[in-house]
Amino acid sequence: MNPMDIEHLDGDATRDRFDEIQAVYAESFPRYDLGDYRTRMRRQLAAPGFEAVTARHEGALAGFVYGLPLSARTSWWEGLDPAPPAGFTQETGRRTFAVIDLAVRPAHRRRGLGRRLLEELLAGRPEERAVLATAPHEHQTQAMYRRWGWRPVGRAPGAAAATQPWFDLYLIALRSAPSSSR
Repeated sequence: MNPMDIEHLDGDATRDRFDEIQAVYAESFPRYDLGDYRTRMRRQLAAPGFEAVTARHEGALAGFVYGLPLSARTSWWEGLDPAPPAGFTQETGRRTFAVIDLAVRPAHRRRGLGRRLLEELLAGRPEERAVLATAPHEHQTQAMYRRWGWRPVGRAPGAAAATQPWFDLYLIALRSAPSSSR
C-alpha cells in the first residue's frame, strides 16, 4: 500500500470537504442517520478549536477524525453513570478535547490508520485529556480503544435525535493535570 497523505484541517477547510467526509461517514456507519450527522456537523464546524485530520490514499479520502474542546457550558457529562468524583465534569473550554468521529473506509482498516489518525489529532492538543463516546453494542470498537490506552468512565444518555440513546464514554490523559499546589 502506498503511504497515506495526512492533512490537518480547521472548521472552514473541513466544511469545504464536507461532501467527501460525509460519504466516508455513510460508508463507515451505514446504520446511522445522515440528517443527525449533518445537523451536528454544522454546529461543530463553527466551534472554537474544531480540528480534523484526514488521510488520503492515491488522492481518495481513506479516513478522518475530528473533534473540539468541551466548553464550560457542555452537556457532555450530564447523566454520567456511575457518578464521577467531584470536579471530574468541570470544564473550562481548555480542559477536555472531545473526539467526535473517527472513520476509516473498510478497504483501509486493520492497518493502523485509525490509530494514526487519532494520534495525529491529539498529538498537538493543549488540553489535559480527551474523551470519546461509543455505542454500547460496539464491543470490538471499545476493545480497540482500550488497547490504545483509553479507559471507560461511564455511560451517558445521548442528546435528542442522537444516533444512540446511550453512549459509553472513554477517557485518555494527554498530559499531566496542572498541580493544585500553586
